[in-house]
Amino acid sequence: MKRHVARAGAGLGALVLLASGFFWFGGGYDRWSSGRLLTSACDGVLPADQVRSILGERHLKAGDEDSQGSLDDTATSLRVVCGISRDTEKNAGKPVDDGSVTVTINGVPTLDREDRRYESLYPSVRSELPPAPLGQGWNGVFSAGDSHGEAEATTAVLLDCAPGRGDLLVTVSVAVDGYLDDNPLDNPERRTAFARIATDTAANASQRWNCDADLGKALTTAPLPVNKDEYVAPADARGTCSGITARRKAVARTWESERGTAPLEECVLGDTEGHTTYRLAAHYGPYAESARHDYAERSGDPDPIASGQRSGLLRDGRYWTTATCPGSSEPAFFSLVSNGDEAKRSDADRTYALSVLEVFAERSAAAHHCTAPTATTAP
Repeated sequence: MKRHVARAGAGLGALVLLASGFFWFGGGYDRWSSGRLLTSACDGVLPADQVRSILGERHLKAGDEDSQGSLDDTATSLRVVCGISRDTEKNAGKPVDDGSVTVTINGVPTLDREDRRYESLYPSVRSELPPAPLGQGWNGVFSAGDSHGEAEATTAVLLDCAPGRGDLLVTVSVAVDGYLDDNPLDNPERRTAFARIATDTAANASQRWNCDADLGKALTTAPLPVNKDEYVAPADARGTCSGITARRKAVARTWESERGTAPLEECVLGDTEGHTTYRLAAHYGPYAESARHDYAERSGDPDPIASGQRSGLLRDGRYWTTATCPGSSEPAFFSLVSNGDEAKRSDADRTYALSVLEVFAERSAAAHHCTAPTATTAP
């Protein structure tokens, strides 16, 4: 009897060891570990299934993570940062394709601005060409950049929280390589999967920090920002570049997005050879706050609006103007950047630039139900 019991015990132990080996070497532990990582990162607001759809469920590792403040804090703004990336697969003969998801959640406006004086207040969504409004009930933008086999996209969502709680800006950057497509983000399903990480994170963040914002619809598609070869003549512009007149060879092409109510709008103007001559931007809410902060920190000059100005020429050569918008203590900030040396521009060049900024700012402000922008004059 004792021999039979011993044999049974040994057999059971062998089965346990065998099962453990299958669990470990078959990827069970890796999937379990990745699952714990996804549900705990960013204070638990990451949409785990959406991240898995992009990065898979194995060989994931956490990046640097930081969490501070809250929407109810009167001294320190909420700021949560986290990152998830694919780790290199060991002893597999080849590395896993690179991939990462980086998330930043900011309370708006930034209260502890002095503590962040040497950094940007909010993550950038800028790219070479204009970002596209997210739409579908979301106040946000989708910015993309890709090359052969690589896809990068940044989606930003601004939530209008209940009164007295500040707002939330959720920014998600996704980068993945290993695709066979020449232009991976031309695939609408892939774009939507990237953007849904941001909208689902925003929905979770609204609940987690008692923002109680009105949310958009579940994304069924994501916009494709304009490509370099998708320019139109100024007379044919119908979006963010509408109303701008051509100027001989210097302004013969426009790159634009649809006109909406996104917190960041851009229009890029180019010459007959496709070189950028002017870049116009409309900043609202956190992006207006950040644009002014970045200028003051880089130039060493005071914040122009804090100094009592409402339009003018900045030291870096940008013309700018502002407008007052409903429901926002932050004035909208419109700017025009000219390529080349401002000192070498003629009076006719400056007159044209100011007219372009005026048209762009007026149309953007009207779409956002803001007041007419302050007129800008050349010095």
